[in-house]
Amino acid sequence: MLTAERTPADAATSQAVAARPAVAITTITTSAATDRLAVPTLSAPDVTPLAVLGEETAPETVTEPAPVAAPAPPPVASGGSFVLASWYGPGFYGNRTACGQIYSSQIMGVAHKTLPCGTLLVLSYGGRTVTVPVIDRGPYAAGRTLDLSAATKGTLGCPDLCTLLMQFVR
Repeated sequence: MLTAERTPADAATSQAVAARPAVAITTITTSAATDRLAVPTLSAPDVTPLAVLGEETAPETVTEPAPVAAPAPPPVASGGSFVLASWYGPGFYGNRTACGQIYSSQIMGVAHKTLPCGTLLVLSYGGRTVTVPVIDRGPYAAGRTLDLSAATKGTLGCPDLCTLLMQFVR
């Protein structure tokens, strides 16, 4: 029969190995009758397979939400067009407009990229109508045609962004 002595270092190693929760260790033993050495065996923790061998799993399908279309503007009245307008205010007060006026919260007018200064426009929104001149250049946000002065926005009752009817005065 074979015997082995354990040193303190061996004891510490076997304690560290035994502390692993997912692995079981079988000790080495010998038998005097057969003089065979038993080989240590390791057992893995129970694992639930994701797919059974031989079966294929279908990939998970992810559906994107359908894009929401913007509401169509109301039909265009003769002699005018519906345009998207925003407004500009406090950060510009006290500055000179592209048309030479001093911009303030009381000034009535709009900014347009290309119409000549002084061009008169009739703007309608929510049953209110006002005639105002082009006083500045802008807007510089994509998709917008006009920037309303704070006074024009207030007179029309327009929110920060609105679709309004724009007509030229003849």
